[in-house]
Amino acid sequence: MKYPSLILILCEGKTEKLYFDSLITNMHIKRVEIEIFENQGQHKALIDKCAEMREKYSIELEENEESIEVWAVCDHDEMSKNNKKLTYQKLLAYAKENNVNLAFSEPQFETYLIQHFGCRKIRKSKKELEEYLNGCVLECYNTEYSKSNLEWVDKMIDETPHKIDEAIKNANNFSNHTTKPFLTVQKLAKRLIDLAP
Repeated sequence: MKYPSLILILCEGKTEKLYFDSLITNMHIKRVEIEIFENQGQHKALIDKCAEMREKYSIELEENEESIEVWAVCDHDEMSKNNKKLTYQKLLAYAKENNVNLAFSEPQFETYLIQHFGCRKIRKSKKELEEYLNGCVLECYNTEYSKSNLEWVDKMIDETPHKIDEAIKNANNFSNHTTKPFLTVQKLAKRLIDLAP
């Protein structure tokens, strides 16, 4: 199997970066150099930033752009508010045009995090989703959920690494973009797991 020379993961927020940092560190993923960035914009602006970063690293590393794999991690949060005509399908097409992989969550990333606690099709507000996730984290790991602290993920991977595979499997149940919730972020998690020793 041929590996990319570099994987760039650009996230719209901090929570996503913390999760993937934890996954890479705790699953000992070292076959490929991976750089993760937070607060890189949303939707089309994030995809544009991915293309810019790939070009920048290509020049710095003297590598072909094709050898650098790039992922945009974002969610639906604020998408229709910021651009009424932007849909997931249009965003996916834009990502493909720019040779960027899209890891998407509808309505938000916490929907994916909840999948670590079982297959849950939850239709709740942003606040209710976070409260529900907080209850799961509190019950299982005796700590409160915080967007800026995902130490419970470190503990989960250390104690029950199969939970990552379960979350991916559960999230695959929500891969139909015409229904909510809808997730493709598990594709990035799976890609990284496949790079583990």
